[in-house]
Amino acid sequence: MVANLKNNAFLSSFMFLFLIGSSYAITSSEMSTICDKTLDPSFCLDFLNSEFSSPNLEALAKATLDATQAKATQTFKRLQSIIDGGVDPRSKLAYRSCLDEYENTIGNLEEAFEHLASGEGEGLKTKVSAALDGADTCLDYVKRLRSVDDSVLNNSKGIKNLCGITLVISNILPRRY
Repeated sequence: MVANLKNNAFLSSFMFLFLIGSSYAITSSEMSTICDKTLDPSFCLDFLNSEFSSPNLEALAKATLDATQAKATQTFKRLQSIIDGGVDPRSKLAYRSCLDEYENTIGNLEEAFEHLASGEGEGLKTKVSAALDGADTCLDYVKRLRSVDDSVLNNSKGIKNLCGITLVISNILPRRY
């Protein structure tokens, strides 16, 4: 009988926590609403559907920032490799300018994580916007080159899209002040 009561108490507690946790989960309809407000809704839906089952908004923002930071770090390393590998002076200047932009982008993303953790929505938006601008500026530098490294091009576009997702989420995150 005691074991039965413990089982019932455990199951009741589990169901209560499950129901509370799932009440804050994002539905596929809400994901569609988020993605409809981004620069590239199909990229957004593909990204969210492949990466997440139904997280809460803060977890979704963090995961999107994680993916953005990973792409920015990967692009930074690729740019260093291109510059160190030897390219013509014009390309080297463009890639060096991109490298500087990505150094700032990575710093902005690190600060964005801090703003997310503390609930500072405006700070989060400012830093994510700056990261998006860094990727966009890099694209401006390299689009003038005859030959552009595909990974730099694709990652920069991906970072812009990921930042766009984070910006939409930041506009609907509850504020903690």
